[in-house]
Amino acid sequence: MKYVILITLFFSSLFAHSQYTGATPWENCYGKNASCEYVGCSDIKVNTSSNSSIVAIVKKYGKVVKHAYISAGRSYTFQVPDGTYQVFFYYGSEWDRNKSMNSNDCYSLRGGFTSKESVSKSELITLKGQVMMYTLTYSTSGNFSPKSSSLEEAL
Repeated sequence: MKYVILITLFFSSLFAHSQYTGATPWENCYGKNASCEYVGCSDIKVNTSSNSSIVAIVKKYGKVVKHAYISAGRSYTFQVPDGTYQVFFYYGSEWDRNKSMNSNDCYSLRGGFTSKESVSKSELITLKGQVMMYTLTYSTSGNFSPKSSSLEEAL
């Protein structure tokens, strides 16, 4: 009985501090990431660095339309109808699925990083049958410089 309790505690703490690439931790508020089934569709692909997991948040007209957890060193592609979007990048470490988050759209948003939190954002992008790719690694000759942001603006 003692071993069962220890194993249960180990696995529950393991899953409380992790997600998988493509997970939608705030699904209760923002929904799942449905594929684009319209005639005009585009992709937003996010590649993460090998040392940082993120939650990518896609907004249209100031509202979250898609979001996904992306593990360090992985990538995720959002399918979106053609249009204008802004992408936010919520960085951190040690995911806690029970962490209470503030949101203008939801009163019970749960899940967030517990340390090294930061948020950045892209410029507005307009897509029409295109792929926008963000590769989030430090580069002196890169062509993307995210702007600083906040959780309040992202959520």
